[in-house]
Amino acid sequence: MNKSTFFYTSVLFVLFILTVSFFNLFRRASKFEDRVIALENRVKRVDLDANLQLNSHSQRGNSGDWLVWALKVEPKSLNPLSPERDIYQQWITTPNIFEPLLSYDFETAKLKPILAQSYSVSDDGLEITFTLRHDICFSDGNKLDADDVIFTFNTIRDPRVLAGSLASMFDDVVSAEKLDNLRVRFKLSRPYFKALENLSFWNVGILPKHIYSYKNPRDFVNHISNPIGSGPYVFDSWKVGRSITLKRNENYWATKPNLERIVFKFIKNDLAIVQALKAGDVDYIRLRPDQYSDLSKDKSFVSKYKMLKYWTPMSPFYYIGWNQAFDCFSDRDTRVALTQLIDRDMIVKHFQRDNAQIVTGPFSIMGSEYDKTVTPWPYDPKRALELLHKAGWSYSDSDGVLERDGKKFEFKFSYNVSESFYNKLAIYLKDSLGKVGILVVPDPVEWSVLVERVVNRDFQAVVMGWGGDILEDPYQLWHSSQIENKGSNFVGFHSEIADKLIETARITIDSNRRNDIYHKLHQLLHEQQPYTFLYCSGEFRALDRRFENVKVYPLGLNYLEWYVPRDKQKYK
Repeated sequence: MNKSTFFYTSVLFVLFILTVSFFNLFRRASKFEDRVIALENRVKRVDLDANLQLNSHSQRGNSGDWLVWALKVEPKSLNPLSPERDIYQQWITTPNIFEPLLSYDFETAKLKPILAQSYSVSDDGLEITFTLRHDICFSDGNKLDADDVIFTFNTIRDPRVLAGSLASMFDDVVSAEKLDNLRVRFKLSRPYFKALENLSFWNVGILPKHIYSYKNPRDFVNHISNPIGSGPYVFDSWKVGRSITLKRNENYWATKPNLERIVFKFIKNDLAIVQALKAGDVDYIRLRPDQYSDLSKDKSFVSKYKMLKYWTPMSPFYYIGWNQAFDCFSDRDTRVALTQLIDRDMIVKHFQRDNAQIVTGPFSIMGSEYDKTVTPWPYDPKRALELLHKAGWSYSDSDGVLERDGKKFEFKFSYNVSESFYNKLAIYLKDSLGKVGILVVPDPVEWSVLVERVVNRDFQAVVMGWGGDILEDPYQLWHSSQIENKGSNFVGFHSEIADKLIETARITIDSNRRNDIYHKLHQLLHEQQPYTFLYCSGEFRALDRRFENVKVYPLGLNYLEWYVPRDKQKYK
């Protein structure tokens, strides 16, 4: 071996030794770093477990007690697709028992996933695909899957079920396709700005097919009790005429609520409801505006109960609906005259204690759909009488009663007997309209009877309230297609111009352009007066002070978040 070869061999050997040494050093350092990371992870895991344990103990400490809620109306059915569904049924069942694919977040007022894990909307807006969570079970243990979503959709669309007011929400849906057990795709005939909301079934929920499937639609409609869904509560009992009780779903797939039971007690009289709260028989009540004003000044009452006043997009407006199938209300001049015979300023000031605002149209007064430039018809009996004469009404004999075509101007005024304001309004209308020769016959009935009559168009004039929507679509109330098949256009309003405006608005995705269309519809309805729009008001509630975490959100109150500290719990 020459010197040059020996030199290079020695250098390579030294480099090899150095490389091995550095590799071993790096490996030891890596192992040390791995041990440090593992130790940090164990510390984090301990901290996380401790936090979870603390949260678990905190929740268990707050878990328990009942919420007893007084309702003035007992629903006729707990089936969310019943043709007789109403707001009272919805308060009881959705989302307590039945849950939607998506629902509105109380704070952000944006749709968020509930039963759906995700969703996608095609670029043209004509396809919406939902992917369901894989871990959802109904309260009876059966898995919730795509078949249940398809069943709910098909049942709403089944004309034999007579869910007309709901079915109108899906008029533009041409198909519902099961892609696999957890995916459903809906196809639309045209874009619709409320498509995602409606196809989320957000105010209905998903029904289990294995429970509600039917051959005879009457069997489905008659399924009024023992509801089963996927929600945080399950049905416990219905003592007809007294109460409905829900108990917590202990196998609920998501975070369980703290309150063990929710009891809905039916108390028809407004004064009796307040007395029941004071006596401790109930915890939570809705108040009339005048009651809220009076009780807010009672220091003793306020010290025991939280007084909650708020507005939401769903806050209702109140109206008198004139059934145009009844000859007295078939023409515009007569309807406008009736509105001008009603002193709405007096109603707001005295009946509602200034806790309301006169409205001129069917949209939420807080929303951009509402046209604030429309001026309410004034209280003007003289002008009203001129309009009545123009419409063909006259005094034909000495009895002072208006007549047209040989028929006296006389009508029944139907209302829910449980609402004290409606009773006062009936007395007022009888007196006010009687002064010009219009005979008003008060027709007080139970709520369930009134709903049935309205749905069947078996009324002449009626006073009711209508709650708004986060996204407003007047189709179900005012489109002429909703006059039949138990739709919500129960006053029989028919206008080709209104139909065109409503149809155009439905496919107008841009909200500013859509609101311009709604303003035109608002103006048309104001001119035609199919309703006498009375007023709108916010929500007024009183709640026992033992309940905590009570927050007023832009969309109202979420009692699924409430709890009662262990030492304050009433029901053990």
